[in-house]
Formats: sequence, C-alpha cells, structure tokens
Amino acid sequence: MLMKQLLLIVTNIIFSCFLVQAQETCEVKLKDIQGTYTGECEKGKANGKGKSVGLDQYEGDFKEGYPDGKGLYTWKDGHYYVGFFKKGKMDGKGDMYYEASSGKDSVISGYWKKDKYYGQYEKQYIVIANTTRINKIDCSLSDKKGENIFITVHQKSGSASPAYITNVSSISGFYYSKNNQIQTNSSITRVQQVAFPFHAIFYLSNGENAEIKFNEKGNYDVYIDMQ
Repeated sequence: MLMKQLLLIVTNIIFSCFLVQAQETCEVKLKDIQGTYTGECEKGKANGKGKSVGLDQYEGDFKEGYPDGKGLYTWKDGHYYVGFFKKGKMDGKGDMYYEASSGKDSVISGYWKKDKYYGQYEKQYIVIANTTRINKIDCSLSDKKGENIFITVHQKSGSASPAYITNVSSISGFYYSKNNQIQTNSSITRVQQVAFPFHAIFYLSNGENAEIKFNEKGNYDVYIDMQ
C-alpha cells in the first residue's frame, strides 16, 4: 500500500513538472530564429523581453511570437541590425551593420519599412503650413535619382486666371532656376537642380503661399488645390 502511494506521488510530481514545462514552452513565429528561446511568454507565445537563437538570432522585444519593438537581429553571416521591428520585419528607425572588405563596419542608418530601407528621414516631405485659400496639398516622390520639384496649382473652372508660383524663398538648401507653364485652369512650375534637403516657402500670384520641406533627394510632384 505504501509503495503504491509513493508511486502515485512520484507520478504526480513528474506529471506536474511536465505541465510546468509545457506551459513554459514559447512559440517563436519567425522561422530563421526558431530554436532555443529564453524570455517572457504569454499564452504560449514569446511576448515581452526575450532571446531566440536558430539559424539567425534575435534579442529584444517580442509580441505574439514575433520580434516587435526594439531589438538586435544578427544574421548567420555576422551582419546585424539594431533598431525597431514590427511583426517580425524591420520597421522604424535603425542601423544596419556590415563588415566591409577592409575589415571595418559599414553602416546604413535611417528608417526601414517592411524590411526595406526607406531613407535617412521618416518622412520624405513635410507640408509645414499653408494659407487659407489653399484647400489641399499632395506630394509624392516619383524618382529618387532626380533633383526637380514639379508644382501644379489647380483652380476651379471659371476662375479669371490660374494662380502660379511667383517666388520660391529658400529657408535651407537652394535651387538653380524655375519656369512656369500657364494652362486653362492650372499652372505647372518646375523648380530645377534642387540641393536637398530643401525647405522653402512657395509664393503664389494670388497672394497665397505654402511652406514645404523636402528631406530626400529626388523628383517630387506637388499638387496644390485652390478654392
């Protein structure tokens, strides 16, 4: 009888240890770092501070099994990234370190989106201010190798004459020249050979103005919609 009770106690202890071990198992969802995980868990997934070592390794913040937040990711070849992640992908500000042929580290710093380098700045452009008769300003970067800004000013049909850019006042950076093309209800101004970053106030012929900062080099298309 005593032997049976001892056997039952030992069995319960082993079963309890198995349950504890099962509860402490944390899933890491990123395949290349799956292997050995140590750190915080929640509902069976890596969540919080932790480290996971597989083919590659990652140490930092986890969320629902993925690197999410700030961390250090090291690839099997030795190059590494220090910065922010979102659902397992580099996303936000960070630094990528490579070992150059000279033996020194080569660094790419800036912002990343879904594992791709976005640029040195989080935003390629910022519309800082505009006067009241400007309804909307849209900007887009069309070619990262360019150095021109194309500004289209559009007015509603029936306007006496379309507004156009009369002056560009540089706050930082500079440009070589500008020219205007006047159309029926719009005008197109080309600001050429711009040195970026470029921050300027664009003055219109109808007395309105817009202040825009362009952080990255390239060709930009700016659309200004007037009342």
